[in-house]
Amino acid sequence: MIIGSKFYHLTETNSTNDYVKQILNETPEGTVVVADVQTAGKGRKGRAWYSPEGGMWMSVLLHQCQNYLIPLTAGVAICEAFHNYDITPAIKWPNDILLNGKKIAGILTEINDNKVILGMGINLNVREFPDDLKQRASSILLETKKHFDTQIFYQHLCRALDENYMALKEEQVETLLAKWRKNSAMLGRDVRIELPDREIVGKVLDIDQQGGLIVMRADYGIEHVIAGDCRLLN
Repeated sequence: MIIGSKFYHLTETNSTNDYVKQILNETPEGTVVVADVQTAGKGRKGRAWYSPEGGMWMSVLLHQCQNYLIPLTAGVAICEAFHNYDITPAIKWPNDILLNGKKIAGILTEINDNKVILGMGINLNVREFPDDLKQRASSILLETKKHFDTQIFYQHLCRALDENYMALKEEQVETLLAKWRKNSAMLGRDVRIELPDREIVGKVLDIDQQGGLIVMRADYGIEHVIAGDCRLLN
């Protein structure tokens, strides 16, 4: 098993992704860093990620391997880890995991020195959120009323991530895409996607081999969207 080949547990750090950057060249592929608290957790586009005690704040060092599909692979792994508890979250493209329509996990990948740092923030036992997050974010504890053993969940997550990352390394792309479709919150949904220069509104048809969202506009034109801020409209 690659994932978890080396493990660092931190009581507190600014960001597990940043910690991995510090040890990038002295630790093997699959190294995992987990922190009880992040004081400067990061989301996409430099946004802050609320990371108090009770969550699983985790980063994994990976080698470059179709890195554009790594967020997809991580999303599938997170969903499959929760399936061990009969909990069925859904993937919201490009990097969020939802339960009951609220964000319970997020994914951030960074490229550094030809390696990939995969960051995952999972709101396991978080008991409360700031007012500006309450409407869109939640935790497994709040949604299911169940308290999770973080060590056991960590083991489930590492196994699921290892299995799916190996599939990616072996170029089993269609297998991963099929899993994404099975766990997706996107298919058949109307979306609004904000790009740097324009906005796309349409219905999600599928996902492509590069992890891009395939969207049909109202005029029946087809868009392949590799990255953007996506909002579900229905």
